[in-house]
Amino acid sequence: MSLIQKKYKRLLSQLVYFSSERDYVKDILKDAHLEFESFYQQYCRDYNIPLDDLNKKHADKLKKIFPKKKQEVDEAGLVKHEKSEIKKEKVDKTLQKMYRKAATITHPDKFANSESNEAIEASEKFKRLTSAFNEKKWAEFLDICEKLDILPSTYKKIIEIINKEIESIKNETAQLKKSYSWMLFECDEDLVCKMGVIKSFLKQIFGYEKK
Repeated sequence: MSLIQKKYKRLLSQLVYFSSERDYVKDILKDAHLEFESFYQQYCRDYNIPLDDLNKKHADKLKKIFPKKKQEVDEAGLVKHEKSEIKKEKVDKTLQKMYRKAATITHPDKFANSESNEAIEASEKFKRLTSAFNEKKWAEFLDICEKLDILPSTYKKIIEIINKEIESIKNETAQLKKSYSWMLFECDEDLVCKMGVIKSFLKQIFGYEKK
């Protein structure tokens, strides 16, 4: 294995790891947002925080901070993305070649007359491959290619793309972890810590400090 191949594989491992970490944080936050709201409401009741008055007084500010946007889902229950949300940069030719090779291996037409486990797995892999490629989720896409023993024909541009993606994912994860829901989750069962999070939230959003 050449040095550039070793570098590629190491960076790909890092990309997959950071992508997995980001997805873990997002998954935790689905429940953590509900837990935050529940604890927040209970705290305000217990300590007689005039929440209704605060919400009315700062209604415009709240709309800007927490805009309500209804998410559409497809038949599989996955959130639909607007075209503008998907990165518009042209896909590198090396990635296109990798996709064509992977699609050839996993395309359902290869297993048209088969209902074997191999055919089912290939069909699912093809769907994930195509979705990842179209949505430019390079961690998932390159990981699938790696498992199919498909390597880039040239490495320089791919390594640049991976480094850029790693940086983007790390920044996104860092932003997610700055949310109050994540902070409350990190408190675990520490009540003092949780109350501190709510106090900080009230101060930042409303400029309110409990007397």
